[in-house]
Amino acid sequence: MTARPHAPFAAFAPWTDRAGRLSWLKLAVFLACCAPAAWIAWRWQAGELSPKPVTDALRETGDWALRALVAALAVTPLRHATRWNRLYVVRRMLGLAALAYTLAHIGFWFAQEDFVWRAILSESVLRVYLFIGWLATFGMIALGVTSNEAAIRRLGSAGWNDLHAWIYAIAIASLVHYFMLVRLDATQAALMAGLCALFAGFRLLRKRAGDFGSVSLLALAFCAGFATALIEAGYYAFATGADAMRVLAANLDFSYVVRPAWWVLGAGLAMALARLARDVARRVTPRP
Repeated sequence: MTARPHAPFAAFAPWTDRAGRLSWLKLAVFLACCAPAAWIAWRWQAGELSPKPVTDALRETGDWALRALVAALAVTPLRHATRWNRLYVVRRMLGLAALAYTLAHIGFWFAQEDFVWRAILSESVLRVYLFIGWLATFGMIALGVTSNEAAIRRLGSAGWNDLHAWIYAIAIASLVHYFMLVRLDATQAALMAGLCALFAGFRLLRKRAGDFGSVSLLALAFCAGFATALIEAGYYAFATGADAMRVLAANLDFSYVVRPAWWVLGAGLAMALARLARDVARRVTPRP
């Protein structure tokens, strides 16, 4: 059900469809994208951040940039699993949200460095994690400025798709940047890496097999979950010298926390079940 807004800018508002009508799905996603920024701003003015609010905002905008990017990657797999084609209309919004939080993240980093441009430039080149972060940022800007109909017409459908396929390379660069900033707890980074592995695996399956069913998605879920466990164990072994086998064994201990591998497995299983339910519904629904 849709309603037609009366504002003159309706056709350009992020919560409307191409005809200028209100889309409840786009409105809900738009509000969800804005909510973290509003929450950060409210806590800042209420004095609920740490004595270094710029540092807190720097960290949280970086977190939300990566989460929005992963959410954008999730749209196509979820659309395939559920056949809810309308879900596609929010992918651009999620990508632009990731870009907006990335730019805010950079702005807070500039503020943390007191806008000393010489130091900012030198650190951007000399510090590997910053250099990788800049590569991801430039890639996201390239995708952001071409996320419109005019760019699709200029580049052509094939050229546009080839350009935007770089989103996975950008996600990898963002994850490397994120892992290099982790101090002790890599849970969030491992979770995001595992979800990216799940969605990248889906892309490879679709490229090789075209349309595929719930069994393939089920296998993909277990592979992505296992890959997440390996990523987490590999990080701790490399960064802290921890015994990788002990980290892997921690995935079987549910007394403290559910490890990222299980969340990724759950996400993959949810996709497989959604596809299975859709296929069963199509079989039992009589054709007109």
